[in-house]
Amino acid sequence: MLELRNLSKSYGSFQALKSVNLKIAPGQIHGLVGVNGSGKSTLLNILSGQRVIRDTGGFTGEFLFEDADRKFAGPGQALGAGIGMVHQEFALIPGLSVADNICLSNEKTFPWSRKLFGEELACINHQANRNTASAILGRMGIDLSPDLMAGHLSVAMKQFVELAREFNRDHLKLLLLDEPTAVLGTEDALRLMTAVKEIAAKGVAVLYVSHRLEEVVSCCDCMTVLRNGAVVDCIHTKQAGENQTGKNLIKTLSGLMVGKKVKKTRRSPVKRDGNKMIRLSSFSVEKPGDRLDGLDLDIYQGEILGVTSLSGHGRTALGAGVMGLFPAQGKVRLNGNPVRSLNPLQMIKRNIWMLPEDRRSEGLLLDHSIMENMTFAAIQARKKFVQKSVIPFVRFPDMKKCREYASDSRDALDIDCRSIFQKVGELSGGNQQKVCIANALSMAPDILFVNDPTRGIDIAAREFILSQLIRAQACHGMTLIISSGELDELKRICDRIAVLYQGRLFDVLSPDQSDKEYVLACSGIRPEAI
Repeated sequence: MLELRNLSKSYGSFQALKSVNLKIAPGQIHGLVGVNGSGKSTLLNILSGQRVIRDTGGFTGEFLFEDADRKFAGPGQALGAGIGMVHQEFALIPGLSVADNICLSNEKTFPWSRKLFGEELACINHQANRNTASAILGRMGIDLSPDLMAGHLSVAMKQFVELAREFNRDHLKLLLLDEPTAVLGTEDALRLMTAVKEIAAKGVAVLYVSHRLEEVVSCCDCMTVLRNGAVVDCIHTKQAGENQTGKNLIKTLSGLMVGKKVKKTRRSPVKRDGNKMIRLSSFSVEKPGDRLDGLDLDIYQGEILGVTSLSGHGRTALGAGVMGLFPAQGKVRLNGNPVRSLNPLQMIKRNIWMLPEDRRSEGLLLDHSIMENMTFAAIQARKKFVQKSVIPFVRFPDMKKCREYASDSRDALDIDCRSIFQKVGELSGGNQQKVCIANALSMAPDILFVNDPTRGIDIAAREFILSQLIRAQACHGMTLIISSGELDELKRICDRIAVLYQGRLFDVLSPDQSDKEYVLACSGIRPEAI
C-alpha cells in the first residue's frame, strides 16, 4: 500500500527528515512516535500533499503509494488518490454544520437534479446528509446533533466530526491520524480506537501518530520511532509482546524517542483552609456539545482542582462559563462577594485568566512573534510592559521590558525557537503551549483556568509543562483549575478532582482513589451499585 524509501526533506540548512524508510500494508495500523520536532509533521505533510512541501523545494527519495511514485501538488491530489487525514489542529469549516462538514465534497444529491444539471450543479439532499452524519457518529457512539455549527463544538467533539468525515469518504485507502485522541479522555479514546480498528479491518491502511504511547502499543500492529528526523527503530507489537509487557514496551519507546529516561512530575496534595475562592451554586453553561447543568462546587484558595469527564459532559464549560464566554446562569461568588455579571473584561479585572483548549484559534496570534504573544494581554489589560505617557489612554510598549520578559520566559520554559521574534505559528505544539503559559503568567492571575494543558504534546514536554504549572502555583499562590481527560496527570498534581457526568457534578474524589472508581464516576455509576 505505502512504502517510503530514503525519504529526506530539508528546510534551508535544517534537515527535517533523514533517509526515512517505512512500509504500511493494507489493513495495518502503523504507529509513528517521536518528540515534538522529530519530523512527524513533515512526514504527514508529504503524505497528505501539503503545499508547504512543494513551496519549500519538495523532498528527495521515493514515496510509493499503490506501487506508483507520488509527488502530490496539493491536498486535493492526495485526497483523489485515496489518502485522508484527521488533523491535530482541525480542518473543519466553523460556519458549516456537523453534517455539512462530514459530507463535504461527498454530499448526497437528488438523482433527478444530477440528470438535469449534471454532478457539478446537482441539488444537495440535506436530509440525506444529516442521516448519513448521524449514522456515522452513532457507529462511534457519539450523540451529537448533525445541525450544530462546527465552530461551536468542543475540541473533543470536533475530533469525532473530523474522523467521521474521513469515514464517509469513498475509496479511502490510507488514513493519516495526527494525534487523534489528544483532546479525548480515556473512555472516548477507547471509543475512537475501536472505530479505527473497524475501518482498518475493511482494508484501509492507517498511520497512527500519537504521543499517548499506551494507545500506540495497544492499537498498532507495528511502531516506527523518529528522533531528530531519522528512524531509530521499528518495533512489531506481536514480536515485542513475546519479550516485553506493555509497560516495559512503553518505557522502551519513550527511551528511544527522547534518548534518555523521562521522570514523571508528581506533587503531594495539600490540605487547604476554609477560604472559598469560588463558590458556584446551580451554575449552568450553554456551551454547544459540552453543556454544564446546575453545578454546585466550592473551590478553595491556593488549591489545584482537577475537573474531568467524558467528552461532551461539561468539563470544558466551567472555565468558559465563569469567564463569560458562553451564556451562563446561576450564582457565582468570588472571595465571598457575589458576581452580578459574567463577561471577559470583568473577569480579567478581577484577576482571573484562562488558557483555552484550542490554543491556535483561541490562545495565540499565529502571525505575530513569540514576544508579542507573551506580552500583548498584559500590555492591554494590566498596563504592564508599557512606557509612561503624557497622553491619556495612550500606551506605548516598553520594548526593553517586553524583550526581557520574553527572553526570561523562553529560557525558563525551555522554548525551542530561533529567537523571541519568530512567529509563534512556526513553533511545534508543545512550544506553542509554553508560549500560552508565559502569556498567562504575565497576567499574574489569582485564579487560572487551564483546559487540556498537555494536548498534542510529547512525553518530555508534557512533564515539563506540568512541573511549570506546579511551580507557578506555588510561587504565586494562585488557585489553579485544570480541566482535562488525562486522568493520570490530574491524579499526579491535583489536590481534588471533580468528576462530571451529563453536565452535573457526580462526585469529588481524592487523587489516591483507584482508576476504577474514576472510570465508574465518569460513567455515572456508584461503586456500591455494582
